[in-house]
Parts: sequence; C-alpha cells; structure tokens
Amino acid sequence: MASRQPPPPLKKKSPPATPTTISDLGDDLLREVFVHIPSLLSLVRAALTCPAFLRAVRSSPAFRRRFRELHPPPLLGVFLDIHDPSIPVFAPIRRHSDRDHAAAIRGADVFFTLLPEDDNDPDPQWSMEYCHDGFVVLVIWEIKKMAVYDPLTRSLDLFPVPPDEICCDMYVEFHMLASEENHRPFHVVSVSHEKWGAQAAVFSSDTREWKVFPFSEDGYSSLNGTLVNGSVYWTLSSRANIRVLNTATLQFSQIEPPLHTEGQDEFKPGETGKLKEHLGPLLFSFSGGL
Repeated sequence: MASRQPPPPLKKKSPPATPTTISDLGDDLLREVFVHIPSLLSLVRAALTCPAFLRAVRSSPAFRRRFRELHPPPLLGVFLDIHDPSIPVFAPIRRHSDRDHAAAIRGADVFFTLLPEDDNDPDPQWSMEYCHDGFVVLVIWEIKKMAVYDPLTRSLDLFPVPPDEICCDMYVEFHMLASEENHRPFHVVSVSHEKWGAQAAVFSSDTREWKVFPFSEDGYSSLNGTLVNGSVYWTLSSRANIRVLNTATLQFSQIEPPLHTEGQDEFKPGETGKLKEHLGPLLFSFSGGL
C-alpha cells in the first residue's frame, strides 16, 4: 500500500498594504491640493491642522505668491466719510454664504479701540489719513503721533509724525508701502505741499526714523495723489502735466498726460492687473465727456 504524501506547506500570507493617506503626500502634492482652497482664511485653517501642512505652506514663498494671485483677498467693507471726517464709518460688505468672510468682519477692530489716548484730552482726535491693503494710517497732531494699524490682526505700530520743518503750516498727505509677503518691513511716505512745491520724507519701520528729502518745485498739489505700482501720481486736469513721485528714490518728476485725455475734466491712474509689470500704470478718465 502506497504511503500517503504529507500536504504541501501553507503559503504565508503577505501583510496587508498600508493605506495611503493625505499625510503621506509630499510637500509639492500638498501645495497642489492647497492651491484649490477658496480663500486665505481657509488656507490658514488647513495649514494649522498639522505640522506637515504648515511646513508645506511656510516653506514655499512661490506657492504663497501663486495663491494670492489666484485668490485675491476679498473686500471686507469700506470706510464712509458720513458723520466725522476724521474717523469714517465702516460699512461691511455682506456675504451670507461665506463664513470666513463673516468671521473676519466680526473679529475686525474697525473702531480702532487699541489706539492710545491723550492723558490731557479724554477725546483724542485721531484722524484716518490712508487706508490700503488692510492697513490704516492714522495721525493725531496734538500729541504728534502716528499709527499703522491692521484691524484684522490688531497689529499696532506707533511712531512720531514727520519733523515740524516739513509739515508745519503745510498740507501733508501719507502713503504706505509694505511687503506683500508679510507686510514687514513697511515704509510710510509723507508729502508736504505748499504754494511753491513739495517735500517728501519716508519713515522706515526698521530704523524707526524719518528721512527727509530735498524740497522740489515739481510737487505742488492741493489734492491727494494716487499710489500706483510704486509711484504716486497727481493728476490735476487734462491741461496740466502729471506730477510723479518715485517712492524708491523719493524724487519728483513730470510726465505729459495721455493724448486720449484731452478735453477731460479729471482722470486718475490705476493698475493694469497682471500686466502692470510690463505696462506700468494705466490712466483712465472718470469725469467729463468723451
């Protein structure tokens, strides 16, 4: 009788494959996912979910620039000069379907409650001089102080007003320049106008000092200029040359108005969007006949 053969040995089962999760994605793939997030506030919440997500966002300035280009910050509201010219009233833009937008408005300090008070005046008269890119520039001449304030983050920076030699008995306007990445460092440019010309000065958040530039006869204006792509433009009428202040050199110059503005009462400069690096500012008319 034939002997019975032993059964073949059982094959060992291979361990089950470990499932792939989003935590296994590299930084490049994570950033490709994050670029489709609809808003900056949503991106911040996603980045704070775990250290890997935060590292992916923090480690790539190129990604953050791309995100800002694809998702420009929404307009939260406008300041209206209705009751008090010094501190306008904030009117929010309502978007009931956007929870991030509503949360940002609720958390914003649009009443500027962190501004310091004058010990000798229970009702200090801070006045708003400039508002752009989420920052507000305010001044209180009685105590010779200025402030750059971010109502969203409640970041407050206090510094002195320009020297008396360039702002006493003169009309003064202000403009703010800041890095797109983190708004630091920032510079505040003042332009002091009088009948015969104007004088520029710049405050640096790094040095904490004002640097005064020579007086120029090319800079007089009774109206605020418009900051466009690194220069301030004063457009008085179609019959006058456009006065320009280069904020990199703080030098004044003049340029002729575009031909198509002839006969227009007034016009103002504006950026050309994504083409601004190649075309510079775009001048357009907003009053008068065509």
